[in-house]
Parts: sequence; C-alpha cells; structure tokens
Amino acid sequence: MTEVRVAQRLANPADLVWAMIGDFGGLHRWHPQVRGVDLSWEGRIRTVHYADGTRAVERLEARSDAMRRYVYVVVDGRVPVNNCRATLHVTDSDGGSTVMWSCEFEPLGDGEASACKALHAYYHEGLVALVSALDNSVTWSRD
Repeated sequence: MTEVRVAQRLANPADLVWAMIGDFGGLHRWHPQVRGVDLSWEGRIRTVHYADGTRAVERLEARSDAMRRYVYVVVDGRVPVNNCRATLHVTDSDGGSTVMWSCEFEPLGDGEASACKALHAYYHEGLVALVSALDNSVTWSRD
C-alpha cells in the first residue's frame, strides 16, 4: 500500500475546526476544488462534484465526534487508484489544532508517483483553504 499524508497546523481550537470539517457532506464549504456534494444512503455515500466537471463517489466507513475523525473509502474517483481509504482527523495542538488528511491506496499500473502527487496537492490545497474558511467563519460570527 502507498500512503499520502498532509498535516496543517491551525491557530483555531480543534472543536471549531471539527465543526467545519466533521460534516461529511460539507466538503464544498471549505475545499476550493469542490463545487457541490450530494449525500445518499442515509448520509454515508457522498458524490463529490469538482470544479473541473469530474466527480468522485466516497463511502463513509467510520466517524467519531469524540475523536474528531472520519474514515472514508473512495468507491469511484478521478485519481487512478484502487482500495483508497482516507482519514480526516483533528487533534489539539499547543493551544490550536492540527488537521491530518491521509490515505492509503494501491496504485494502478505504474501511476504511483502521479497518484501521490495528485492526492497530496488535493489535500494540501484543501487544508490551506480551510485556514481561510475558518478565519472567514470566525470573523462573520463576530459581526
């Protein structure tokens, strides 16, 4: 199995971060590549619609508010991989928090390097955008 991990340190408390990213159907609220999400099967299947017109189908495997973590499997996606299992996890960290977005997968053919690059870029872009989304939500709630 190949693994990709991206971490982002945030000044925001972990509970606030989890309130935004813990919603399995809310990815479009903070990830700039995601234009919309459709939920089905009692909220356990999400179809992610990307800005470039592609889509992915993902199945929620486990979720814990107490641990601020969810695990999902990519059923059908735009990156050529098999058995992709991803985790989004928020932890307390020195007065702020750290978000870890990671996955394990089996690359198709000789596409390991390109799959790693695509997934790393997607996770990194999302977590960088999360910083702005949280700043905007905190500012908005204070007004």
